[in-house]
Amino acid sequence: MADLEMVKDLIKGAYDMHIHSEPDVLPRKFDDIVLAEHATAAGMAGVVLKSHYICTADRANLINKMFPDIKAFGGLALNNSMGGMNPLAVDVAGRLGNKVVWFPTVDAENEAKNITGEHVDGKPAPYWMTIARAMREKGLAGDPVKVTDSDGKVTKAARQCMEVIAEYDMVLATGHIAPSEMVAVVKAAREAKVQRVVITHPEFPATYLELDQQRELARLDVMFERCFTQPYTKKVACETVYDNIRQIGPSSTILSTDLGQSTAPWVEEGMGVFIENLLDNGFTQREIETMSHHNAGQMLGELTPATA
Repeated sequence: MADLEMVKDLIKGAYDMHIHSEPDVLPRKFDDIVLAEHATAAGMAGVVLKSHYICTADRANLINKMFPDIKAFGGLALNNSMGGMNPLAVDVAGRLGNKVVWFPTVDAENEAKNITGEHVDGKPAPYWMTIARAMREKGLAGDPVKVTDSDGKVTKAARQCMEVIAEYDMVLATGHIAPSEMVAVVKAAREAKVQRVVITHPEFPATYLELDQQRELARLDVMFERCFTQPYTKKVACETVYDNIRQIGPSSTILSTDLGQSTAPWVEEGMGVFIENLLDNGFTQREIETMSHHNAGQMLGELTPATA
């Protein structure tokens, strides 16, 4: 069994790039202030505030004034509430100091059949699904947001968003786009001079990547964000996550929680369980520091390879 003091030490200095806090359209376990209080008490280095529906950069700026011992980062998901693939929204977010831009999540074309119930895989539904379906029933959801056309080429709007992401040196995260779209998106992002690309939860059912797909993407110098909630909610076997990390490597892995659901653990608890399980399954302290401290810190511009 992992040494719990070692686990606590590894939480200190960790970044979590995927947290859903209030204010939000869904009930959450904590708001930004409570999150910052908990993260500060645990000694974490930074947190990224994620909403599927609004930009969180302004909230992050306020948290940073209130809590100088932790760094909060804003995020923007390019769903219909933000205009979909809307370069203006990306530019405004960049001017606010936003750090992470997710390509569409709840409104991704890849999620459409899941929301309408046409596709059922037997896995537990995501927490946000009730809101997505309610908006669809009201006729407010809009069309699925496309990032590639019928020929598999990245759309003009997506390229424009990438160019703005590059201008402000933000992180491009793939969101819930289809696995079949990811290589084209990452290649286009590199052409647009985007420096930081994260593959969002490759073990999530809608975005699940086989090892060969992960290997192909790894050659494009991306980071894979592996989230605690996927094995915790039994959307994927724990062993699958561990094997993926071993096969692809800790050097290209980021540990995040994806927490904030009202009945889920606190962020520092979830991160602690994730770290404890990794230690119990043969990962070293140094490998976990690489995944939880250094890689995320580099993506967020807080650490350089020389300091990591």
